[in-house]
Amino acid sequence: MKLINLGIGSMVGTLAGFAIAVNPATASSLLHTFSNPGEVGTIDTSTGVFTPVITDAPQLTDIALSDNEDLFGVTFSQLYSLDLNTQASTLIGNLGASINGLGFDNNDVLYGTGGSNFYSIDTNSGLATQIANIPNFSSAGDIVFNPDDNKFLGTSSTPNNTTLFSIALDGTATEIGDIGFSNVWGLFFENQTLYGYTSNREQIIIDTDTGIGSFDKNVTGTTRAIGGAGSLPSKDPVTVPEPGTLLGLLGLCFAALGTKIKLQSKVKSLKS
Repeated sequence: MKLINLGIGSMVGTLAGFAIAVNPATASSLLHTFSNPGEVGTIDTSTGVFTPVITDAPQLTDIALSDNEDLFGVTFSQLYSLDLNTQASTLIGNLGASINGLGFDNNDVLYGTGGSNFYSIDTNSGLATQIANIPNFSSAGDIVFNPDDNKFLGTSSTPNNTTLFSIALDGTATEIGDIGFSNVWGLFFENQTLYGYTSNREQIIIDTDTGIGSFDKNVTGTTRAIGGAGSLPSKDPVTVPEPGTLLGLLGLCFAALGTKIKLQSKVKSLKS
C-alpha cells in the first residue's frame, strides 16, 4: 500500500512540476527600464505584462543572466550584481569602458558591447577587456547568445533603424539585416524565439536569418523606457507537455487510486 501511495504522490508531484514549469512569468525572462531609479522585473511574453521586482536599481544600460541564474547589470561605466529575492543592487567594480550591451555565453563568460567595441568582462572585478573593434557596428544596447552557432546576436543603431549583427566570440561580426524598428535596446531568446524590445515598450519578434522584426504587442506594467533584457543563455527551453500527456498522467493517478480502493476493499473482506 505504501508503494501505491508513493506512486500517486510522485505523479501528483510531477503534475505540480509541470504547472510550475509552464508558468510564463519566470526569472528566465527579464526586462529593465532605463530610468533613475531603474526597475528590473519579469516579462510575460504571452501578455506583454512587465512586473517590476526591483524598483530602486541604478540607471542600468543592460542586464544579463548566467546559467546559475546570477543576475548582473551595467551602467555605462560600472558592473553590478542584482538580487531579485532581496532586491539589492551591489556594485562590483568599474568597467574601464563604456558598455550598454551585456550577455553570457554558454560557458558562463560575460561579454559586453559599447560603441563599436566587443569586450569580455570579469564578473569578480567588473573589469572589461576589449576583444575587437567591429566595423560598421554601433551598439544599440543588447547582445544575446545563440547556442545554435556559438555566436552572439547584437543590435546596432542607425539614425532611423536598428540592425541585427552576428558576433563570434573572437569579435568577428557579420551584419544580418535591418530590424525595421528604432531603439531596439533589449534582446532575449524564449522557447527558441528571439524577442526584441524597443525603448518605447514594443515587444517584437525577430527573424534570426534576415533580421526582420515583426510587432507582437505593447509592454504594459511600466510607463518608463525599456532599457534592456536578459535570459538564460544556454539552457534548453521549457517544454510544455501536450494535453494528451497531462490527461494520461491524470489517468494514471486515478487508475492507481482505483487500485488502492479495490485492494482496501479486499483486505476488509478477508478480515470479515
